[in-house]
Amino acid sequence: MKNYFNECNTIDEAKNIFRKLSFELHPDTNPNKKDAEFIEMRRQYEAFRPSEGRERNATDKADNLYNTVKRFESLENVLISFVGSFIWLEDEEGSEGATKSQKEEIKKIIIDGYNLPRFAFKRKKWYYSPEGYKQKFNSKKSFDEIKNTWGAKTYKPNEATQSQRIA
Repeated sequence: MKNYFNECNTIDEAKNIFRKLSFELHPDTNPNKKDAEFIEMRRQYEAFRPSEGRERNATDKADNLYNTVKRFESLENVLISFVGSFIWLEDEEGSEGATKSQKEEIKKIIIDGYNLPRFAFKRKKWYYSPEGYKQKFNSKKSFDEIKNTWGAKTYKPNEATQSQRIA
């Protein structure tokens, strides 16, 4: 398998290559690529990063996750799911139309590093994609298939603690 970060001397160089390759190799943006190639590239990137940075980054990620979920606490009957690098908003079970009735509130929520929210008509959910992400094709996968492929953590915004995690 190819070593993607062989010529990197700094973490900044690796980050730049990682961002570029993420768009090129991610199966959702390039249907001709296989999951294994993207996963291997990500594994190599994680191995390249220094270990103390990984520990610090884990704490930073937990803080960022908490703060991101808290941005949605004004919404009622809505679940927030972190799926891969996307953030999805959906109606809680038994609360059909919750995101539709709060669409103006959702549009006002801006998250650093993410594009403005968009509505996925096929899935009937709102989503935030990473900055720079451009949709290249419509995925045929269901939302559950996407969650199973990339993993998902789902929260109720007004109960944004790790102990209140739903899935």
